[in-house]
Amino acid sequence: MTERARVGWVVDAQVDFMDPEGRLYVRDLGDDRDPGAKMIVGVLSEVVDWMKEYCEVVVYTGDWHSYDDAEIDPANPDPGKGTYPPHCMGLSDDPAEREGAFIVSAIRPADPLILEMGASEEEARNLAGRAVSEGRSIFIHKNRFDVFEGNRATEAFLDGLSEALGRPLELFVVGVARDVCVTGAVDGMQARGLKVRVVRDAVWGLGLEPEAVTLARWAEKGEILTADQLPR
Repeated sequence: MTERARVGWVVDAQVDFMDPEGRLYVRDLGDDRDPGAKMIVGVLSEVVDWMKEYCEVVVYTGDWHSYDDAEIDPANPDPGKGTYPPHCMGLSDDPAEREGAFIVSAIRPADPLILEMGASEEEARNLAGRAVSEGRSIFIHKNRFDVFEGNRATEAFLDGLSEALGRPLELFVVGVARDVCVTGAVDGMQARGLKVRVVRDAVWGLGLEPEAVTLARWAEKGEILTADQLPR
C-alpha cells in the first residue's frame, strides 16, 4: 500500500476568532461559562509545530471578507442562517480592521503562498507545486465558511498537492469553529474521498451542533485523535 502524504490543515485560526477581544470570538453561544477558543491556543501551537516537522505541507485557511459578502450581516446576523457580524475583514480599506483576518501570532506563517479567491484551477495546481518545491506553507483565502465554496480553486489545489507529492493525501485538521468552518472543510474533504484525521483537542465550536454528533459523523469515514496521539 502506498504511504500517504501528510498535510497539516489549520482552519481559520485568525485573530477575530481566537482572541477573546476579536470581533467574532469562537465560544459556545448557548453557554455563558464557556471560555472559548483561547483554551486551545497552546495545543494548537504544539500541533502546528508537529505539522512543520512531520507533514509534507502545512495549509492555513482563513475568512477574507468584504462587506458585500453574503455571510456578512452588520444589522441582523443569524448564525442559524449562516450570517454573522463583520469579521476577518481582509478586504477592508482599514488596516486596523484587516488585523482581525491575520492568523494568530502564536502560529502565524512567516511567508506563505496565497491561494487567492478567484484563482483558476491551473493557478491552484501551480501553487501547490510551488508549495512542495519551495517548502512553503499556503494560506487559502475564502469568503464563505466552507472552504470549497469560499474558494472554488480549493479542490484543484488539493489535487495539485497530491500530484506534486506523488501519492494520495492524509489530512490532519485543526482549528475553529468546529461546527462551522471546520465542518465545511472536513465534510467537504470526506465527500471527495480524502482521508481525514481530526485532532479533537485542537478544535473549538460555537455549540450549533453537539460535539459528540460532529465527531461521530467524521469518525465514520475518518479518524478522531488527540494531540498526544499524533504519529511520529
